Amino acid sequence: MTSPFYVSAPGKVILFGEHSTVYGKPAIAAALGLRAYLLVVPNEDPNQICLEFPDISLKHSWNRQDIPWGSLQQFIDRHEGKPVATDELIPEILDNLSDLLDMEDQRTYITCRCFMYLYSNLCSPDTPGCHFVIRSTLPIGAGLGSSASVSVSISTALAILGKHIEYPTIAIDTKHHGKGTPDSNFIDAWSLMGEKCFHGNPSGIDNAVATHGGAVMYQRFGGPGNVAVRTNLRNFTGLDLLLTNTKIPRSTADLVGGVAALTSKYNKAAENILSAMGEVAMDAYDAMLQPTVNTNVLSELFNINHGLLVALGVSHPALETIKAIGDSHKIGATKLTGAGGGGCAITLLSPDVESSTLDRVKKEYEAKGFETFQAQLGGKGVGVLQFENNSEPEMFSAVNFMSQETREHIEEAIGASKVAGWRFW
Repeated sequence: MTSPFYVSAPGKVILFGEHSTVYGKPAIAAALGLRAYLLVVPNEDPNQICLEFPDISLKHSWNRQDIPWGSLQQFIDRHEGKPVATDELIPEILDNLSDLLDMEDQRTYITCRCFMYLYSNLCSPDTPGCHFVIRSTLPIGAGLGSSASVSVSISTALAILGKHIEYPTIAIDTKHHGKGTPDSNFIDAWSLMGEKCFHGNPSGIDNAVATHGGAVMYQRFGGPGNVAVRTNLRNFTGLDLLLTNTKIPRSTADLVGGVAALTSKYNKAAENILSAMGEVAMDAYDAMLQPTVNTNVLSELFNINHGLLVALGVSHPALETIKAIGDSHKIGATKLTGAGGGGCAITLLSPDVESSTLDRVKKEYEAKGFETFQAQLGGKGVGVLQFENNSEPEMFSAVNFMSQETREHIEEAIGASKVAGWRFW
């Protein structure tokens, strides 16, 4: 029988290159110290598969014998015994799973579709039923890669249960370079399939950051969705960030469309703005390659990038308010992140900012209805915490895990940066 274990993967923020990446310019995204956590516990009834995600009020069970394994196997490609991730979701697999996905709530349906698509590919009729519990310390639906962190966590857990990957062995304080291991690349590929269940045609950047950690520079050619270059900066870590959520909803499609209209009307001017954003991203990439990152350089580039985004018309009065308050108290450099038009702003905190000043700024933000999160930028990607002989059984209790009321309680109980025993690829 499988022993209980946790999986955790980080969210992400786009640091440089929002919108300009659509036009073939480089962009940089980095892991965020806010994470999704997934607990896997063997079920007393080995025929039952149970998925719970209290943060979105999801609780659903399946009988594993109801999964049409015989029909599904003919559509799954394998190489050396392992399932191979495909370029697109396989419609025949989704058709065969449709009777198991009869949920009315859209978020529940999409999450369960992701889970069952990955389960049917990565597990088998012999995989004993387990209880899967997901919690997120990320704000959901704020453009911070919450779905990718969930997809990476699910892919990792199911790849372990399906015996396609080994448990990781690298301790939390170890840095290493490279383009990932075969196991982490397997997770990356399958988590992109999970992201396709969520978003249709994602870039693959969110799940790459959630898998490998650190930061990723990426550049598209041939239009949205085509990633031609992706470079991992896995040793990028340790910068303090304040994330401020305006709680103002926005349509990414409308904002991208607005930039397209501006580019069409003022082609030369807009092209110069977009090219400048590409140069800012490259300057940031050079700075982030250094053994010690110069926060002054990144702060200056934050401010330039924000100004260019304002010129493209994708800021919002709430985002400008956040920046004005932060700048007036000199806590660091603030810019919008993601599509803009609401959503979130990020502040790269000055190393010498006093905690009393930061507390005062947070209160100002909260008085205006904004939500703040303090986190580190960069750091580890997906990791696993196993139940061992010296582990506390309560730590691996689904009831205890679900009873944690806040993100702070979750981090204190099983945080990937707080609890000894976490391992990474």
